[in-house]
Formats: sequence, structure tokens, C-alpha cells
Amino acid sequence: MKTISLDPFDLTEPIRSYLYNNVVLKWEVGAISVIPETFSKKTLHTSIGVRVELVRKLSEVERRCSSPWGADEFIIFYVEGKGYESLFKRLRDAFAHGHYGSDKRGWITIWHRYKGRSEKQENARLYGRLKQSSLKQLVSFIDQTDFVAQLSVDD
Repeated sequence: MKTISLDPFDLTEPIRSYLYNNVVLKWEVGAISVIPETFSKKTLHTSIGVRVELVRKLSEVERRCSSPWGADEFIIFYVEGKGYESLFKRLRDAFAHGHYGSDKRGWITIWHRYKGRSEKQENARLYGRLKQSSLKQLVSFIDQTDFVAQLSVDD
């Protein structure tokens, strides 16, 4: 796959701030409670409208990054460990390293590549394109602290 040029500054400051506060910072300080259920792409597609594909081989992620995805919202990611936790960590990595941008108002493209110690070249670990509103729903779905906070406010 050819290199995609992404610039985080193509997104507005409020969305960049949201990503830092609700993904990067929460992960780094351990203020996240990942949904305990088993990963389900069907549940994510039904509840959020995003195709989320979990892949267990790095070479498969790279190959699938080159596939045409059409106009659908999607994320494909490499999993190590539990699905939802791995997805959140991949999002954290992408946003912490500035591997995201936008070519269309209200949308975000994420493409996180990394070269591990035993790897000869960078490999894609996460690739996706979705609406910013869908990304926020996904983050809230995975991070149960948002749900618990809403319950305490409602009391």
C-alpha cells in the first residue's frame, strides 16, 4: 500500500482535544475500564454502524489496507490479547503518534504503522476511515467509565 499523508491539524482543535483526553490520556493514566465482553464485530456494526475487523496476522492487516472499502465506515486492526482492549490500545497508539487526519469535513482517517524490534519494516496495525461522531461512539462503547459516569450523574 502506498503511504498515506495524514495531518492531525486537518481536524479541529476540539476533536484533537477529545482524542487526547478520552483516548491517549485515559490509557496512559489507567483511567479506562474496557468493556469486558468478548469482541463482536456484529455488535459494533449494529450499534455504531462501523465495520470493525479484528485481524491476528500483521501481514493480513497490511494486505487488507490495500483493499477497496467503499464509502462504508470501517476500522481494521491487529489484535494482541483481548479484542476491545487491543482496539483501544491501537487507537491510543495512532492518536499519540499523530497518525490521523481528515480529507473530508466530519470524517477521520487513521493509519497507524509501527516497526517492532523483530520486524524488518513498518507494518500497519490499524487502518480506518469513519465519521468523527462514530469514533466518539466507539470510544464510549469500549470505555465503560463513560457509562458509569453517566449513571452517577443520573442518580
